[in-house]
Amino acid sequence: MAPTESKSDPGLITALAAHLRGPADHACPPGFDPQAAGLYRELLVANFTTPLQACFPHWIRAMGEAQWRKWRDAFIAEHACRSPFFRQIPDEFLAYLSARQEDLTAIRPYALELAHLEWLELALTVAEADPPPDHMTPDGDPWTAPAVLNPVHALLQYRYPVQRLILEPAFTAVPALTAEFSPLFLYRDAKDVVQMIVLDGLGLRLFATLRENPMPGAALFAQWRESGFLEKGADLRNLETSIRAFLQRMRSAGAILGTLPAAV
Repeated sequence: MAPTESKSDPGLITALAAHLRGPADHACPPGFDPQAAGLYRELLVANFTTPLQACFPHWIRAMGEAQWRKWRDAFIAEHACRSPFFRQIPDEFLAYLSARQEDLTAIRPYALELAHLEWLELALTVAEADPPPDHMTPDGDPWTAPAVLNPVHALLQYRYPVQRLILEPAFTAVPALTAEFSPLFLYRDAKDVVQMIVLDGLGLRLFATLRENPMPGAALFAQWRESGFLEKGADLRNLETSIRAFLQRMRSAGAILGTLPAAV
């Protein structure tokens, strides 16, 4: 049967769609050319494969070829995509993996976090950014004035150090990661490149506080010191110097865009 003839038979179209999505479970419907169906299946898989390979290259390598093909084919067969746009296929794939988290983590405990991190890099690349405040000082000192964080950013806390598979991708065998507290700050720089900063617990707390309540670094440090948040017996002078230098590095790198007037 020619493809145009199938338009008058909704039942045939439904059967053909089921076959194209899962040929192992749904036979080619009677009356439709199996060779033509095979070509349509190749096109369908290619249309899904291209955006997934572009978004999740490290996830695919970490899973291995067999597992990657298995999860891709299951996604095509089972997932009801909410969007018709090819550019949103990575969003849909991440939603599918999240819904199958228990099965996925049984294979690679860190797999969902790695997929999320790679997807987030893409999401930040295309995210729209609000313009900085008119009264911002780009070369201000975030130690003495409230910092303005880069508006295109994400503050994360993973159970596994999946950033290593992206920052140091020269693995040849399936990597085995040990669970390890892994806070990260991702942002898009002035050249529209997504950058990743590996944080410690103090850096995570600093960014989380400045995001919710912008204030000078000196005021935040005094707050921590008075509340007893800082580790007992810590060398406060060296810690103050370290935090001040960190804020300056973040401003130079573009994670902090500038500062607000202290009175604002």
